[in-house]
Amino acid sequence: MLLEVKLRFPECHTFGDLGFQVLGRPGQIWGNIIQLGNFCLFMPCALQFCALALEGIGTGIAGFGGCSDYYVFVVAFLCLLTTQLRTFSNTQVLSIMSTLSVFAMAFIMIYAAFQYEKKDKVPALAFGNPASDPTIGFIKVAGGFTISAWAYVPAFLTVELSNCMADPQEFRKSLVLSGTLNVAVFLLVGVTVVLRWGYDVGEVIGITSGVAAWQSGAVINTAFNSFQLLGNFISYMLDSIPLGRFCQKAWAPDFKDTWSPGDMLQYLGFTMPTFLFALFLSIAVPSVNTLLDFTTALTTPWVTQIYPAVLFWKFRRMKLANDSSFLGGAQSGETDEPVKIKLRENVVVALVFLVGCTSFVLCSVKAIGYIAVAELRPPLQIGCGSWLIWCSGPFC
Repeated sequence: MLLEVKLRFPECHTFGDLGFQVLGRPGQIWGNIIQLGNFCLFMPCALQFCALALEGIGTGIAGFGGCSDYYVFVVAFLCLLTTQLRTFSNTQVLSIMSTLSVFAMAFIMIYAAFQYEKKDKVPALAFGNPASDPTIGFIKVAGGFTISAWAYVPAFLTVELSNCMADPQEFRKSLVLSGTLNVAVFLLVGVTVVLRWGYDVGEVIGITSGVAAWQSGAVINTAFNSFQLLGNFISYMLDSIPLGRFCQKAWAPDFKDTWSPGDMLQYLGFTMPTFLFALFLSIAVPSVNTLLDFTTALTTPWVTQIYPAVLFWKFRRMKLANDSSFLGGAQSGETDEPVKIKLRENVVVALVFLVGCTSFVLCSVKAIGYIAVAELRPPLQIGCGSWLIWCSGPFC
């Protein structure tokens, strides 16, 4: 749906641009808040994931004493350098590397599932889970929806990526391929791992308890984290590009956009505030799981389902001109009548909207539940070692 609107307004580069064309100023504000808000909130998540992956390679860096914040500082500088990239036009190689990383991680998980047993395995049920407490069981089921929600988010970059294509309509093939691969990976890897290790698999596979494959120093653990580091590093970079570009356009619309030392330094200044914000959150929020949960609940359903559905529904009722390709063969020219939406389109739009609302509710239940219920609450810690600021959990 986003792509259809984008094809009608090829000059638009962000959700906010599309929202302004279809919904006016409120749509522009709404689109910018949810899309750029997600970019801002996911950057610290990516920083933390990169740090945890780096920590999981081998036995970690001597002298860091298991403090993930030190690993954040190590990868932060490299991540800052990646934010200086300005477009998606030359990211084919990086996309291939990211795809290969995903496939490699999937293969490693399946291999580990057949090679290693889980000591405390609890077989999964066909629906729900074996949790004895109904409240905890419901929150964990909601957690499954959260993982599904943030695992597939092509809508975030639909507008930006299609802009870089010679024929934006070809992006439909990318959406179909990415959706098919996502479902295949969930079914192939997810079902295999859960059948082998039971229902209580870690949200991030490396934190699954009772499996020797994920112990520090294990070859499989090192290989998995190496690919995870590469994939998340590329993800951080791709996430930061539209955010940095938005800041540049907002603060310096007449920026020359060359690679001279002066322009490079100026662009560094445009990207520095969001980078510092990401670095601050990655240290200040006690748990990366908590940060990711609230990022997902507050932005992902809105960007991937709710906003596109509203935008498309309103767009199909606008007065359109010179758009025969979108109207399915209608004659070009001005029209005084709103476009009539077919029943099938109404059903699809309503379904997407309802899925988004359901996803928002369940993701919110998971985010709040994993903080409110002590049994589910992750270890919470700000700082470490000699500069430990606050700590709550069994390891404090």
